[in-house]
Amino acid sequence: MTFSIAARCPRTGMLGVATSSKALAAGGMVPYCRARVGAIASQSFVNPYLGIDGLELLEHGLTAERTLERLVEGDPGRDLRQLGIVDREGRPAAYTGDRCIPWAGQVSGAGYVCLGNILEGEEVVKGMARAFETTLVEELSERLIQALEAGQAAGGDRRGRQSAGITVVSEEAYPLCDLRVDDHPEPVVELRRVFEVCKSEAAGMRQIMPRRDDPTPQWQATVRISEMIEESLREQQLAAKES
Repeated sequence: MTFSIAARCPRTGMLGVATSSKALAAGGMVPYCRARVGAIASQSFVNPYLGIDGLELLEHGLTAERTLERLVEGDPGRDLRQLGIVDREGRPAAYTGDRCIPWAGQVSGAGYVCLGNILEGEEVVKGMARAFETTLVEELSERLIQALEAGQAAGGDRRGRQSAGITVVSEEAYPLCDLRVDDHPEPVVELRRVFEVCKSEAAGMRQIMPRRDDPTPQWQATVRISEMIEESLREQQLAAKES
């Protein structure tokens, strides 16, 4: 049904989840991330409360493994669930229920866990893990995208392709990157395209985004951007009147 990766960058502390599925809007249901807390992928007949409650447990200091134990113990539908968790220290934990449709399973390593169900085979998650481990110099978002691409290249979801998404958090309560492709014949390819647009267009805006400790960073630049937008709109209106 879905293949995903949850991970933490040891250099920056960023946390994130990337996912793809033959299901509508997987990017809105699978990833659960909180800055300085952890990242969770909840999938296979998804129970959203496993992600929601899991972040609360991680926030209160439980490790990924202990959080996983608590979540699985408390869910009577555990046999059909699949979970991947990485905590604030990069410790991974994963669970695949006995009734998840094959192929289903996970591969974990330092700072990450790759997991999936209804896959073409184990090589999907193994390929994701290899891609993630061989891209250490890249930012976390790029590494997650490359892991998804490797998973799709290895066969991905054996039912087909429909959606993909990526969520990455850094230091603030809002995401650094939060992109979704909800319904597309080539969702991973389309996610890559949108991600490249994001890199080129959002980098400047990130510099002026409010931070908890500084609501007005680079304020003069923010004001200037606002003035430029207003000026551009006036020029468009004038051109429309003259045409």
